[in-house]
Amino acid sequence: MTLRRHPDVHEEGRRTLIEGRVFDLVRLALRLPSGLRQELDLIEHPGAVAILARDEQGRILIVRQYRAAAGDWTCEIPAGRVEAGEDPNATAGRELEEETGYRARTVRAWRSFLPAPGIASEVIHLFRAEGLEAVPGGGLAGDDDEEIEVLWMHPQDVLSAEPADGKTILAAQHCLLEDAERRASSGS
Repeated sequence: MTLRRHPDVHEEGRRTLIEGRVFDLVRLALRLPSGLRQELDLIEHPGAVAILARDEQGRILIVRQYRAAAGDWTCEIPAGRVEAGEDPNATAGRELEEETGYRARTVRAWRSFLPAPGIASEVIHLFRAEGLEAVPGGGLAGDDDEEIEVLWMHPQDVLSAEPADGKTILAAQHCLLEDAERRASSGS
């Protein structure tokens, strides 16, 4: 795992404080082009994918699971960590099947974003999945430490779910915008 760095920023020191199973915590000493010196504790993360999948009724495929950091169950679009050397496109297909038991005819990149750029290097790659079909037998086995309930929710219901998840809010808002544009272009 490595943090990206602008070529004009000089790294003066690096120390791994915690080497974890999913991410590392590192202390960096940086010098900006202005001469300002920064010492920061940052999370190095390999990146993740998240998948927006909708059915013919306009509902979003959601997974409900307990998130210890939130102290509650969350409703999220399917997502997962990119494994070392794995292409995010392959990760998206794998995670969709593992978490939901669905496979998509097409999975295409939509956009990427930084969920917490002040503290983490994680990039979440968002994908659109189309042409869903249930996998006989439920698909790939999920992670041993996950207990997931698969739901179909309308975008408005996703937006009112608490606690709110950022990537899922972005996906639901995008769906509502798409729906509004479709209505406007059809004259309804």
